[in-house]
Formats: sequence, structure tokens, C-alpha cells
Amino acid sequence: MDYLLTDTGRENLETLLKERSLYAFDFDGTLAKIVSDPSAARLERSVRFWFEALAKRAPTAVISGRSLEDLRSRIETTVPDLIGNHGSEGPHVVPEAVQQVRETCRGWLQLISDRFQAELAQSGVLVETKSYSLSFHYRTVDRRDEARALISRVVTQLSPSPRIVLGKSVVNVMPPSAWHKGTALLECMRRRGCTTALYVGDDETDEDVFGLGDHRILTVRVGKKNTSSARFFLKRQTEIAQVLRLLVEGCN
Repeated sequence: MDYLLTDTGRENLETLLKERSLYAFDFDGTLAKIVSDPSAARLERSVRFWFEALAKRAPTAVISGRSLEDLRSRIETTVPDLIGNHGSEGPHVVPEAVQQVRETCRGWLQLISDRFQAELAQSGVLVETKSYSLSFHYRTVDRRDEARALISRVVTQLSPSPRIVLGKSVVNVMPPSAWHKGTALLECMRRRGCTTALYVGDDETDEDVFGLGDHRILTVRVGKKNTSSARFFLKRQTEIAQVLRLLVEGCN
């Protein structure tokens, strides 16, 4: 992985600016800082300023694990494409596919409520229901190994077997038929007529984009990780404001 804020990285950004490019970002850990209480996540003032400026000048997207309703409440500017639930919610998804995913998640939630609700509550694991996926949060749990073992036991009982994506103190489960961030990004590019794209993320769920291996997509991970498939990295989340500023100034 190469550091993005170098001459080489800037040259790659400049190349994107010469094309009709889509600029897409994850939310938590990328546009917004990771916080202990997910409901408290917000865009910092500088990030909001430059992100709004970019959205006025170029095709932009936010592709998040949050529900679309939750995401809208945190992105207080007009963004052409807001995509939630790791790709399962957004303008690219047909109603039939949405219904199938929702029904699967309802069945999972019923099983969890019937068989594991008390045990999960006692352990401190929070089950977040997002209609199109479920997330097991254990960031504030003291006995984290026990919490992870319990989550694993619950997940193995789900039918059909879910697609599992690990995050930072969270286990995300999605129906096997659901879209993911990679397929959602490609569809956004197609719908917007974009020949190239930038995608910035920070988590295992973002490897669905990084792992596409598509030469048209400039992939950037917040935080260097040698096992990541992203081409570039940022050292810390606060550098995202600088990246946004470079893009906005390049669009002028």
C-alpha cells in the first residue's frame, strides 16, 4: 500500500479529475470519526464544508453499513447517491430484491428474539436491526471474547446462512442475495456514466470494493493494513478533509 498524500497519490487523484469520475466514501471511520456511541457520529465542520463543495461539482456517493434512513439524517447535503445497508438500500435496488432481503432479516430477527434475546442482553451485545441486515455490536462489552463466542453461536443458527462481514467491534450479517458495497459502487458508476471512481473506506466491509481489482477504481483505506486490497492508505481519519479539499480545488 502507498500513502495517498504523496506526489504519486496526488497524481492519481489528478488523473481522476480529468475523467468523469464518481467520488464515493464510507461514512463511519471515513467521513466521520469512529465513536463509542454510533448514534453520536457526525461530520466534522471541515469535512462537511469540503464534502458539500465536492457534491456540488461532481458525482458523489456515500456507501455505508448504516440504514438509509439513518444515513440521510447525518448527511445534511444533497448527495446524488446515498446507499445504505452495505449496498442493499438505494436507488439501484429493485423492489423485488428488497422484499426478499427484508423477509430473510425478519426471519432471523424472530429466531434471535425467541432463542437468544435474554442471553445477548445479559452479555451486553446490542443487536441493531436495519431491515436489510443485522449488526451485533460489542464495543462497550467488558468480556469481549465471550461476546464474540456468543455472536458466533447465534450466527451459525441463522438460515439461510448469512454473509458475514466483520467490522470494528461489530459483526454484520447480510442475506446471501443482498447487494454489497462493491456491486453497489459499480452500479452507481454505470448509472452516472462514470468511467472511473475513487472509493475511500476503513473497514472489512470496504474490502468488497477494494477486492474488486478494477483498474478504473482508485481505492484508499483509512489506516494502513498490509492484508487490505486497497492500493493507497491514509494515516488517520482526519486526513479525509485534506483529500476532499484537493478534489474540490481540482474540480475548479
